[in-house]
Amino acid sequence: MRYILAAALAFCLAACSTVGLNLPSVSGSLDPVRDDVASLLIAFDLPRGLGPATSGQLFTFDVPNGGPSEHLRATLVQADADQAVGLPPPADGRAYYLFALSESSKAQIRAAQAAAQSRGVPGSSIQLGIVPHLCSSGPVDQNALTVSIFATLAGRSNVYPFMNRETLAAVLQQPGSTQLALCS
Repeated sequence: MRYILAAALAFCLAACSTVGLNLPSVSGSLDPVRDDVASLLIAFDLPRGLGPATSGQLFTFDVPNGGPSEHLRATLVQADADQAVGLPPPADGRAYYLFALSESSKAQIRAAQAAAQSRGVPGSSIQLGIVPHLCSSGPVDQNALTVSIFATLAGRSNVYPFMNRETLAAVLQQPGSTQLALCS
Protein backbone atom coordinates (compact mmCIF):
# COMPACT_ATOMS: atom_id res chain seq x y z
CA MET A 1 0.00 0.00 0.00
CA ARG A 2 2.88 2.40 0.79
CA TYR A 3 4.26 1.89 -2.70
CA ILE A 4 0.92 2.73 -4.31
CA LEU A 5 0.67 5.86 -2.17
CA ALA A 6 4.27 6.77 -3.03
CA ALA A 7 3.53 6.42 -6.74
CA ALA A 8 0.37 8.53 -6.44
CA LEU A 9 2.25 11.19 -4.48
CA ALA A 10 5.00 11.17 -7.12
CA PHE A 11 2.47 12.09 -9.79
CA CYS A 12 1.12 14.93 -7.65
CA LEU A 13 4.46 16.35 -6.55
CA ALA A 14 6.53 15.79 -9.64
CA ALA A 15 6.36 18.69 -12.03
CA CYS A 16 9.58 20.69 -12.02
CA SER A 17 13.22 19.99 -12.69
CA THR A 18 15.76 21.79 -10.53
CA VAL A 19 18.75 19.78 -9.32
CA GLY A 20 21.69 18.43 -11.32
CA LEU A 21 24.19 16.05 -9.81
CA ASN A 22 26.63 13.49 -11.20
CA LEU A 23 27.97 11.09 -8.61
CA PRO A 24 30.91 8.69 -8.70
CA SER A 25 30.40 4.98 -9.09
CA VAL A 26 28.23 3.08 -6.71
CA SER A 27 30.06 1.46 -3.81
CA GLY A 28 29.72 -2.11 -2.63
CA SER A 29 29.85 -5.30 -4.61
CA LEU A 30 28.15 -4.02 -7.76
CA ASP A 31 30.36 -4.69 -10.78
CA PRO A 32 29.46 -2.18 -13.54
CA VAL A 33 31.07 -4.44 -16.17
CA ARG A 34 29.63 -7.85 -15.28
CA ASP A 35 26.41 -7.19 -13.31
CA ASP A 36 23.21 -6.41 -15.19
CA VAL A 37 23.36 -2.68 -14.46
CA ALA A 38 20.57 -2.14 -16.99
CA SER A 39 18.11 -3.90 -14.67
CA LEU A 40 18.80 -1.70 -11.63
CA LEU A 41 15.79 -0.47 -9.70
CA ILE A 42 16.54 3.10 -8.59
CA ALA A 43 14.78 4.33 -5.44
CA PHE A 44 14.62 7.99 -4.49
CA ASP A 45 14.06 8.03 -0.72
CA LEU A 46 12.53 11.44 -0.02
CA PRO A 47 10.84 13.11 2.94
CA ARG A 48 7.35 14.55 2.80
CA GLY A 49 7.41 17.83 0.96
CA LEU A 50 9.90 16.75 -1.69
CA GLY A 51 9.24 14.85 -4.88
CA PRO A 52 10.92 14.00 -8.16
CA ALA A 53 9.98 15.79 -11.34
CA THR A 54 7.81 13.73 -13.69
CA SER A 55 10.69 13.68 -16.18
CA GLY A 56 14.35 14.49 -16.33
CA GLN A 57 15.77 11.93 -13.90
CA LEU A 58 18.99 10.72 -15.52
CA PHE A 59 21.20 7.67 -15.11
CA THR A 60 24.79 8.13 -16.24
CA PHE A 61 27.20 5.40 -17.34
CA ASP A 62 30.75 6.53 -18.19
CA VAL A 63 33.58 4.29 -19.33
CA PRO A 64 37.00 6.00 -19.25
CA ASN A 65 38.59 6.38 -22.68
CA GLY A 66 35.44 5.00 -24.27
CA GLY A 67 33.68 6.24 -27.36
CA PRO A 68 30.37 8.12 -27.40
CA SER A 69 28.44 4.86 -27.01
CA GLU A 70 30.19 4.34 -23.66
CA HIS A 71 29.29 7.76 -22.19
CA LEU A 72 25.56 7.41 -21.73
CA ARG A 73 22.90 9.70 -20.29
CA ALA A 74 19.69 7.69 -20.02
CA THR A 75 16.39 9.11 -18.87
CA LEU A 76 14.86 7.09 -16.06
CA VAL A 77 11.22 6.05 -16.28
CA GLN A 78 8.88 5.40 -13.39
CA ALA A 79 8.97 1.79 -12.23
CA ASP A 80 6.10 -0.30 -10.94
CA ALA A 81 5.81 -0.66 -7.18
CA ASP A 82 5.72 -4.46 -7.51
CA GLN A 83 9.37 -4.33 -8.65
CA ALA A 84 10.34 -3.18 -5.15
CA VAL A 85 10.61 -6.74 -3.82
CA GLY A 86 13.37 -6.86 -1.22
CA LEU A 87 13.47 -3.15 -0.41
CA PRO A 88 13.08 -2.34 3.25
CA PRO A 89 9.99 -0.22 3.94
CA PRO A 90 10.61 3.53 3.88
CA ALA A 91 11.01 5.27 7.24
CA ASP A 92 8.09 7.17 8.74
CA GLY A 93 7.49 10.44 6.92
CA ARG A 94 9.39 9.29 3.85
CA ALA A 95 8.40 7.67 0.57
CA TYR A 96 10.12 5.79 -2.23
CA TYR A 97 9.85 6.98 -5.80
CA LEU A 98 10.93 4.13 -8.05
CA PHE A 99 12.66 4.40 -11.40
CA ALA A 100 14.21 2.07 -13.97
CA LEU A 101 15.78 2.31 -17.40
CA SER A 102 13.68 2.15 -20.55
CA GLU A 103 14.10 -0.88 -22.81
CA SER A 104 16.12 1.12 -25.37
CA SER A 105 18.40 2.48 -22.61
CA LYS A 106 18.88 -1.03 -21.25
CA ALA A 107 20.16 -2.15 -24.66
CA GLN A 108 22.59 0.80 -24.80
CA ILE A 109 23.91 0.09 -21.30
CA ARG A 110 24.42 -3.60 -22.09
CA ALA A 111 26.26 -2.73 -25.33
CA ALA A 112 28.53 -0.31 -23.43
CA GLN A 113 29.20 -2.98 -20.80
CA ALA A 114 30.11 -5.51 -23.49
CA ALA A 115 32.47 -3.04 -25.17
CA ALA A 116 34.13 -2.21 -21.85
CA GLN A 117 34.46 -5.88 -20.98
CA SER A 118 36.01 -6.70 -24.36
CA ARG A 119 38.62 -3.98 -23.81
CA GLY A 120 39.35 -5.26 -20.27
CA VAL A 121 38.13 -2.12 -18.51
CA PRO A 122 37.89 -2.82 -14.77
CA GLY A 123 34.49 -2.21 -13.20
CA SER A 124 36.08 0.02 -10.57
CA SER A 125 36.92 2.62 -13.22
CA ILE A 126 33.39 2.91 -14.62
CA GLN A 127 31.39 5.81 -13.24
CA LEU A 128 27.68 5.35 -12.53
CA GLY A 129 25.58 8.31 -11.50
CA ILE A 130 22.14 9.72 -10.96
CA VAL A 131 21.11 13.24 -11.88
CA PRO A 132 17.99 13.88 -9.77
CA HIS A 133 15.49 16.62 -10.51
CA LEU A 134 13.50 17.50 -7.41
CA CYS A 135 10.75 19.92 -6.48
CA SER A 136 8.92 20.82 -3.27
CA SER A 137 5.27 21.10 -2.36
CA GLY A 138 5.95 24.26 -0.35
CA PRO A 139 8.58 25.90 1.83
CA VAL A 140 11.09 23.40 3.26
CA ASP A 141 14.08 23.56 5.59
CA GLN A 142 16.91 22.66 3.22
CA ASN A 143 19.30 21.99 6.12
CA ALA A 144 16.92 19.59 7.89
CA LEU A 145 15.62 17.49 4.97
CA THR A 146 17.78 14.69 3.64
CA VAL A 147 17.85 12.96 0.27
CA SER A 148 18.90 9.36 -0.36
CA ILE A 149 19.09 7.59 -3.69
CA PHE A 150 19.96 3.92 -3.94
CA ALA A 151 19.64 1.00 -6.29
CA THR A 152 18.98 -2.71 -6.05
CA LEU A 153 19.35 -5.63 -8.43
CA ALA A 154 16.68 -8.30 -8.69
CA GLY A 155 17.58 -11.38 -6.69
CA ARG A 156 20.06 -9.57 -4.44
CA SER A 157 19.67 -8.15 -0.98
CA ASN A 158 22.37 -5.50 -1.43
CA VAL A 159 21.45 -1.84 -1.58
CA TYR A 160 23.87 0.30 -3.58
CA PRO A 161 23.85 3.97 -2.48
CA PHE A 162 24.28 6.81 -4.94
CA MET A 163 23.49 9.36 -2.23
CA ASN A 164 22.97 8.60 1.45
CA ARG A 165 21.22 11.12 3.70
CA GLU A 166 22.63 14.21 1.98
CA THR A 167 21.01 17.41 3.13
CA LEU A 168 18.87 19.06 0.52
CA ALA A 169 21.09 22.14 0.89
CA ALA A 170 24.15 20.05 -0.08
CA VAL A 171 22.30 18.56 -3.06
CA LEU A 172 21.31 22.03 -4.24
CA GLN A 173 24.93 23.22 -4.03
CA GLN A 174 26.15 20.59 -6.50
CA PRO A 175 27.32 21.79 -9.94
CA GLY A 176 24.42 22.48 -12.25
CA SER A 177 21.83 22.81 -9.51
CA THR A 178 19.33 25.65 -9.25
CA GLN A 179 16.97 26.90 -6.59
CA LEU A 180 14.35 24.38 -5.52
CA ALA A 181 11.12 25.24 -7.35
CA LEU A 182 7.60 24.48 -6.27
CA CYS A 183 5.90 21.46 -7.76
CA SER A 184 2.81 22.34 -9.70
